Amino acid sequence: MRALIDSDHVPADDRFDCFRDMFLAEPAPAEVFRDKPADFSGMIASADFGMVTLVTLSSRTAVSGGARRTPKLIRRSDPDGYRLVFNRHNTGALTHNGNNATLSPGDLTLIDTSLPFEWRIPGGDYWHAVRIQRELLPLPHHTVRTIIGARLCGKTGIGALLTTLVTKAAQDIDHYRPTDAIRVSTTLLDLLGGLLVHELEADTALPPGSHQRVLFRRIQVFIQQRLGDPALTPETIAAAHCISVRTLHRLFQSHDDTVAGWIRTQRLDRCRQELTNPLLDEQTVQTIAARWGFTAAAHFTRAFRAAYGLSPQEYRRHDDASPAGHASNRPL
Repeated sequence: MRALIDSDHVPADDRFDCFRDMFLAEPAPAEVFRDKPADFSGMIASADFGMVTLVTLSSRTAVSGGARRTPKLIRRSDPDGYRLVFNRHNTGALTHNGNNATLSPGDLTLIDTSLPFEWRIPGGDYWHAVRIQRELLPLPHHTVRTIIGARLCGKTGIGALLTTLVTKAAQDIDHYRPTDAIRVSTTLLDLLGGLLVHELEADTALPPGSHQRVLFRRIQVFIQQRLGDPALTPETIAAAHCISVRTLHRLFQSHDDTVAGWIRTQRLDRCRQELTNPLLDEQTVQTIAARWGFTAAAHFTRAFRAAYGLSPQEYRRHDDASPAGHASNRPL
């Protein structure tokens, strides 16, 4: 995992401030506090892992403190997601979604980034967290919300399987290929869905077609993460999700689209955005097209004109000549 910050590499007087700034720069910013900031020592590391992001935090200081996410911070940035937190050391107290949960080592909980929380610990802290896009869970949000902030057991049953999976994934993350990470993260999400259903005793909460909906969304995320790969094909996509190519095509047909068509639309949109980015004015159209998986210049030009009514060069010049520079009168 990539270390975002390790306080041991920062001057002693700046350690806590750097740690606090890192939390405030997160997609779902939170405010960190400690009773004795001058004595602080800790580390945060994270890595994208297939469909999710894994985060590890270690606080090596036996000083009480915690973190809080306030309504002001929520207004500042809210990714509309979940954070699955695995408490690995010490006992923490979480106030979230009307719940006051005491989390012992081995417990876990689900946090909703759209709701305030406060997490307090009496000393050193160590936990793993998984950042999850809300739509990747098979359970509807109104059902999941009833268990947000509650204590979930990670020592037995599905919770123990989930804890073992996340712990090993965080430890061995450098040994996973991208397709491996997709498969393992898919299993992680399925286990989380199973744990929530078990805790809620809500097997009927899974709406019809929810698994197909979640599978389709996971495939979309997989494709978006690999748009620049010219070797991205229905065969590689289907293999990464352990389904047949025929099933993949049927899944897109049920959404009135095709696999190739959806990939092409996403790639063209990325190119369109970069053609209007003034920071990329020095890059040629061919460079931008190749970055997003178009290997043949003529094919790219035809596809772009069909989508936007202008050639890539004309589109770029048109945007430059618009009265508001790069912000108005763009053909869509």
